[in-house]
Amino acid sequence: MRSEAQKLNPPDFPLFLLVTVLACVGLIMVYSASAVLADEKFGSSTHFIGRQLLWMAAGAVALMGASRVDLAKIRPLAVPGLFVGLFLMGLVCVPGLGRSAGGAQRWLRLGFFSFQPSEIMKLAWVFFLADSLDRRREKLKDLGGLVPYLVVLGIAVGLLQFQHDFGSVVMLTLLTLALLFLAGVRWTYFALPLAVFLPVLSYLVMSSSYRMRRITAFLNPWDDPLGSGFQLIQSLIAVGSGGPLGVGLSNSTQKLFYLPAPHTDFIFAIIGEELGLWGTLGVLALFTLFTARGLQVAAAAGRKSDGLFEGLLAAGLAGMIGIQAFFNLGVVIGLLPTKGLPLPLVSYGGTSVLFTLTAVGFLLNVSRRAKVHGERSGASLEQ
Repeated sequence: MRSEAQKLNPPDFPLFLLVTVLACVGLIMVYSASAVLADEKFGSSTHFIGRQLLWMAAGAVALMGASRVDLAKIRPLAVPGLFVGLFLMGLVCVPGLGRSAGGAQRWLRLGFFSFQPSEIMKLAWVFFLADSLDRRREKLKDLGGLVPYLVVLGIAVGLLQFQHDFGSVVMLTLLTLALLFLAGVRWTYFALPLAVFLPVLSYLVMSSSYRMRRITAFLNPWDDPLGSGFQLIQSLIAVGSGGPLGVGLSNSTQKLFYLPAPHTDFIFAIIGEELGLWGTLGVLALFTLFTARGLQVAAAAGRKSDGLFEGLLAAGLAGMIGIQAFFNLGVVIGLLPTKGLPLPLVSYGGTSVLFTLTAVGFLLNVSRRAKVHGERSGASLEQ
């Protein structure tokens, strides 16, 4: 008898193609944006791109594994995985283990290796919600059924607040509300989580001087052009300098020690400068198509009689990547305050690349069961 993996359909090709293109764009732009900085700081122009290639290779292996694993067998790990994610984020608070960079303590150091537990937490959170909302669907008919999710979300928000990771706070909250809605929670019940979230959001912003500086810099960066508004001003200069076609690959001026984090959070600004308006629109189109295709996979999975878990999982994973991408793009062009979120698959960053590709692997896994992979003229959603 053939195994389940052998009976499954191939992964969704359009989804895989979009991810491959985004990853290739990321590798090209990481090298272009970081070569001068790497040479100045480490004596080698390939320092950052070399590491990114290693993480991409590890992420590719994780993607392959996640796309073929039996979801039914790993589903019982959803709750333990959530507690592992919370535990790792708690370790960041421990002196000597937590590592700070850029004014935020978000990294966990284990020997010579460091990573961001929040990236693990995002993936674990989506798995937990998909599993729990499927199992507790009857309890969601009552308002009290929302309380456990608000409690756990509150714990995660508290840990992220310690790490000054406000972007992840917003992401987890939006993902929670979206998946609750998709699971069938009445829209009138959202008054409770919003009544809790909005005052907390206001407090987190107003109680932090650095967040208030980010808000004021976002509203008018020219009030403090050499301080809180410096990064946004340099980003806007980079994007505006590109014009329709850009100044040419590797010809950016802003990456020459003007724009902070040109290869990480603000790599989209370098894309705008070097590849111009058409380059930025191309990246925007890739993320839009990826998110739309991921939600199409989720819809196809959810239409199966037993597909709520897989549908919620796919929607959560596609939404997680899509929300983060559009937040990053909004920050770079001045539509949103700075949040410290990298551009998925494009920005330099080992943990982000590894767990984003892992999330894509699970999304492709769902697509193998949802039958949205092989249509020539659009996706067929029937079982």
